[in-house]
Amino acid sequence: MESTDRYRPNAALLLTDGHGRVLCCERHDDTYGDALQIVQGGIDDGESVIDAALREASEELGVDPSVITILGTMEKAFRYRWDDAYIAKFPGGFVGQEQHYVFGQMEPGTPMNLDAHHREFVRVYWGSPQELIEGCWEMKRPGLIAALQYFGLLDVKF
Repeated sequence: MESTDRYRPNAALLLTDGHGRVLCCERHDDTYGDALQIVQGGIDDGESVIDAALREASEELGVDPSVITILGTMEKAFRYRWDDAYIAKFPGGFVGQEQHYVFGQMEPGTPMNLDAHHREFVRVYWGSPQELIEGCWEMKRPGLIAALQYFGLLDVKF
């Protein structure tokens, strides 16, 4: 039997500085508390995963998409389910997200404007892949670990 659960299509942009560090985006959430994540957001109708990832970088980081070099995409998407409290807060009848990972590179000194659209992050900084994994929400961890390994940024098993 096929599941009737609806998962929101989501583009997740894993950014590296080209020196093994990844962009850690620190947010505050009333439901899940403070956590690290990567740039991510919904995929609009008719939008490609890469276009959605670059749009999200523009909205969340305030950067022009031309400063990001796309290095690859991951074929496998990862689903995670929200808890009931979060499902109730999120419009559209979704129960979670299906993340499609895009890998990109951006120079570490690139100016960012976190208030360019609607501020989602308290701060962003270049950190280690391990730091990102340890600081992210547990429900996102399996997909993030798989993406970091797939793109060659994480050798050790978590």
